[in-house]
Amino acid sequence: MLDTRWGGGTPVGSDSSVSFSVAEYKGTSSGIAAVVFNLTVTEPGSFGFVTAYAGGGAKPSASNLNYSTGQTVSNLVTAPVGADGKVTLFNRSPGTAHLIVDVAGFYLEGAVSQPGAFQPMAPTRFLDTRTRNAVGPGSAVSFQAAGVHGIPSTAAAVVFNLTASEAKSFGFVTAYPSGTKRPTSSSLNYLKDQTVPNLVTVPVGADGKVSLFNQSSGSVQLLADVAGYFLPGDPTAPGVFHPLAPSRVLDTRKSSAAAADGAVSFQAAGANGVPAGAASVVFNLTVTETETFGFVSAYPSGTKRSDASNLNYSRGQTVPNLVTVPVGADGKVTLFNRSKGRAQLIADVAGYYVAGTPTEGAAYTWGGNYAREAGTGYGEGTSSPDQVLGVNATSIKAAYYSRYALLKDGTVKAWGDNAAGQLGNGTTAEGLNPVTVKGLGGVAAIEAGYQTAYAVLRDGSVRAWGANTRGQLGNGSTTGSRVPVAVKGLSGVAAVVAGESVAYALLNDGSVYAWGDNRSGQLGNGTTVSTSTPVKVHGLAGIASITTAGQTTYARTTDGKVLSWGSNEGMALGNGNPSNDAVVREPTAIPRLSGVTSVVSGMYSAYALLDSGAVMAWGSNNFGQLGNGSTANSAVPVPVDNASGTVSLAAALGAAYAVRRDGSVLGWGNNRYGQLGNGTTTNALVPTPVVGVQNAKHLAVNGDNGYALTSDGTVYAWGKNADGQLGNGTTTDSTVAVKVSGLEGVGSVIPSGS
Repeated sequence: MLDTRWGGGTPVGSDSSVSFSVAEYKGTSSGIAAVVFNLTVTEPGSFGFVTAYAGGGAKPSASNLNYSTGQTVSNLVTAPVGADGKVTLFNRSPGTAHLIVDVAGFYLEGAVSQPGAFQPMAPTRFLDTRTRNAVGPGSAVSFQAAGVHGIPSTAAAVVFNLTASEAKSFGFVTAYPSGTKRPTSSSLNYLKDQTVPNLVTVPVGADGKVSLFNQSSGSVQLLADVAGYFLPGDPTAPGVFHPLAPSRVLDTRKSSAAAADGAVSFQAAGANGVPAGAASVVFNLTVTETETFGFVSAYPSGTKRSDASNLNYSRGQTVPNLVTVPVGADGKVTLFNRSKGRAQLIADVAGYYVAGTPTEGAAYTWGGNYAREAGTGYGEGTSSPDQVLGVNATSIKAAYYSRYALLKDGTVKAWGDNAAGQLGNGTTAEGLNPVTVKGLGGVAAIEAGYQTAYAVLRDGSVRAWGANTRGQLGNGSTTGSRVPVAVKGLSGVAAVVAGESVAYALLNDGSVYAWGDNRSGQLGNGTTVSTSTPVKVHGLAGIASITTAGQTTYARTTDGKVLSWGSNEGMALGNGNPSNDAVVREPTAIPRLSGVTSVVSGMYSAYALLDSGAVMAWGSNNFGQLGNGSTANSAVPVPVDNASGTVSLAAALGAAYAVRRDGSVLGWGNNRYGQLGNGTTTNALVPTPVVGVQNAKHLAVNGDNGYALTSDGTVYAWGKNADGQLGNGTTTDSTVAVKVSGLEGVGSVIPSGS
């Protein structure tokens, strides 16, 4: 994230600072409370120390990294992110120094409540023995960690920067919970007269204290600057931290030193109190008996080695650094010794992070990112799932290149395309990361149309924002709005359904109101005059659901009937009229349909699921998407062949899909990119099984792709993959279902709409 040497860069001056933006790591700082990074100083012109703190905040007196003239040294840092999205590094020295930042991870913002969750804080000095007496040889000093300086008395563990100074001899310090047996592991190694820091993560004793033992023949001054704490309780939720009393897991002095440009691995998960399913481990890494200068990189076993360094050393030096690193598939961590000489490596584990999705309701995305619609903070797309930042959602809606999430607190976040102000944050700036829609609270449901979005409030009223060229905001004007405005005259609304420049409100009493574009009679009020305020759709009562696609709309009644109105292009109305140019201005019953439980539309073709498990289809059939063995359009519903036992439907332009009671999936129609998942790229005139999916419970379709969510919470995808939309780490199309990588416990899959 930062290397002041880049491009012949200028070192950080004496008593000067440099800042780096978290956006350079994730594209945005939104949703990030703190970052964990390895800080390295090199080519210093004098002795000094570096302090890391939140950008725009007050500089604390604490130090994060101490150095001597000409020394290259590193230390792990946990620092809060400022309101400006930056972290500032201050060089307290009479000389210049180059600084390097390698990020290892980040903590999400928001109130923490789960046991094992981390609460960052501005670095605060909890201990400085220089104000009293140095710690004697073979002696310990304790400091109060819990119950002071804003840390609750119940805190489970603390993270602090430990610094040794004015050492009278070489030695090391062991940090451990007060009142417990002292372990043999080291937390910080030092030489005579050396000033050296190291980040420490350690549980708090029953008395709320942490003890520091000086294993040395001489005294030493110790300083502790706390950067945050972990909440108490049994840490079982995904993403939380489980502290452990330090224990030694690797010591190459008992086997063979790490060779020059050689690697050594140790078992991190499934041993020493770390469960086999741990996501990552925190350990103190110490190098000693070094034959020349070099650095060590820690990375998950079996993966590509990173160029980042975790610990830098000189010849003959003993130096430690705390490391946080993911665990490999085999449960191991690999340490690479980048040096022309051998080095002994020691690892003392301090805890682990629980595997899984960090928060219930977290959202993940993959595929294209043309208008920053991914919401991950990156400007590029990804072929594997990546987390949407700062979103803990109950539902998500997507339309074209804009995305919306209803959060658990009743607010809404949006990201992606914002050309018409459809993100609702008062601007038209592209949303690289999720932003809060202004002025919304108490939202019960959200809906997204083309460049226009809607929110149904718990009181039954509706808000809208974005484009308004046809009056689709429903506020009595045709002027767009970058913030939510009230849709006029609506109350008791149960749901809103959006189409292209038109919207429908289904009321609790079963009536329907519409507003916006009406050039094809899609408002259903007997005219073709567009309106900027809601009008009642004629003749509708007892309506259970509304479906719209293009300029054609369908209403399903509570007794299983279906009505349609609007454009008949492709014979999409299903009312027996074969004319593509016909326009129906009021709802008309579709014949041959009864006992309908759901209706879906794939633009010019529509499908009805009957309570018997049979499927009926009507409209355009150029790809065989009616599933009746022909390519002839049908102006009335016809049975879909071999689709009995269907429990749910999904449709895209030219293709349709069904989930059956046994969990199998069928597809028919257009198959240009293998989007039917039947192992071919040949169109199917009747339903064919999707290969590779079992126990499906939900389908989502998007253009040239199909997605199936199975009963165990995994996701499968098939079809086109030029943008990585299959989520399997490749960009190769697949004519059969492949597993989307890295996802578990998924509750729903949302098609992107673009």
